[in-house]
Amino acid sequence: MRQPDLYPLRGYANQRSIWAWISFDVANQSFTLLINTLLFSIFFTKVVVTDPATKNTMWSLTFAASMMITVVLSPIFGAISDERAWKKHCLIGSGIMCGVLTCLFGLIQPGQLWLAVLLYIPANVAYSLGENFLASFLPEIARREQLGRVSAFSWGVAYASALVILAITAATMLLFDLKPPESWRPLFFFAGAWFLIFIVPTFMWLRERAEPSPGPRRNVIVAGMARLASSIRATREFRDLVMLLFASLFYGTGMSVVVFFASIIAQDFGFDDVKLVAFVGVITVSGVVGTLIPMILQDRIGHKRTTVLLLLLWLATTLLLALYAYLHASRPDPQTYPTWPLWVLGNLLGAGLGSLGAANRAFVGFLAAESRSGEVFGLWGLVFKLAAVFTIPFAIVKDQMGTPASLLVLAGFIVIGLVLTLLVNEQRGRDAAIAVDAK
Repeated sequence: MRQPDLYPLRGYANQRSIWAWISFDVANQSFTLLINTLLFSIFFTKVVVTDPATKNTMWSLTFAASMMITVVLSPIFGAISDERAWKKHCLIGSGIMCGVLTCLFGLIQPGQLWLAVLLYIPANVAYSLGENFLASFLPEIARREQLGRVSAFSWGVAYASALVILAITAATMLLFDLKPPESWRPLFFFAGAWFLIFIVPTFMWLRERAEPSPGPRRNVIVAGMARLASSIRATREFRDLVMLLFASLFYGTGMSVVVFFASIIAQDFGFDDVKLVAFVGVITVSGVVGTLIPMILQDRIGHKRTTVLLLLLWLATTLLLALYAYLHASRPDPQTYPTWPLWVLGNLLGAGLGSLGAANRAFVGFLAAESRSGEVFGLWGLVFKLAAVFTIPFAIVKDQMGTPASLLVLAGFIVIGLVLTLLVNEQRGRDAAIAVDAK
């Protein structure tokens, strides 16, 4: 079938596998958006936690606990998936687990912190591991010179699907009067069902090219740990990849704050539930537009230059948002302060989130050896989940000193990530990956 001239992936091989891969990106948008960004964080802080003085800290600690578990499991499962060629098994298994547990969020009643924790932590661990396994397929479904465009296109399609999720959520809230947070339980079931439905194409059509490692079959945990230890010993060969992962640790904190605290920060500026959905919608639309930057530029001007450009955009936006928060808090009546700057900055945050996420995934894939993609993206997952743990200082500063001070903390993380990114030698890192695959 002839592909349209404007289709970004026109002429690329493995179209069915690419779209099966994209389908999982679409699936996990329901968890990213409705659970971690829009609804569950507010439901947790307003319905589940009964002490207002600790609501942000409790949410951050619960989230951080899930991330610490993911930090431990990511490199181990990544190495195992390479050792046994289990990337697809792990991907589908994590998706099913996350979807089912998300549906069960609808059982949580006010004050049931223990149930919320027992359901959310494994659900978020499954979702987070699934992100790793999904990203590890990127070097298999696209050539190195196509990674930026494929990753950005998938990110854009996922953001477009998030707009559909937002539209359904907003319509449901209005039609069934689900404005109070305690009435959002049916929306959690919808999020889980969406996830389960869209992993079906991935199950049917995504193909894993990797083969199990040759030699005698060892215990899967022992084999995975041995493979991981071998890679750690060889880190000198992959110093540019390691430097990129360290940089990702710091600027990934900014991405985590936007995902997990955007709705909470918007409420600080007086947004009600309807405006809140609209604000997240604005961020999402901007995310779709933002993915055009790496889609058009990254494979042309290079992964490093694209990442530095996007980090500078994020740093400027964060500093402007901190200034806005300070001026807003300084007013005798903050409700009279204009909100249009927040909408503008929200657009910039969304564009940065969409473009930087897609660009980083492609950059790591560019420096990763295909024969160790599961392992590399396991480490990538470890880094981004550890970055999410870094939201604890942000949450504590926000609770104790306010939003402006917490945003300055966030800007500091972005500056460190920018400096480390400047130290990456893109060509040297690519040559190292090619040399490993050649062996």
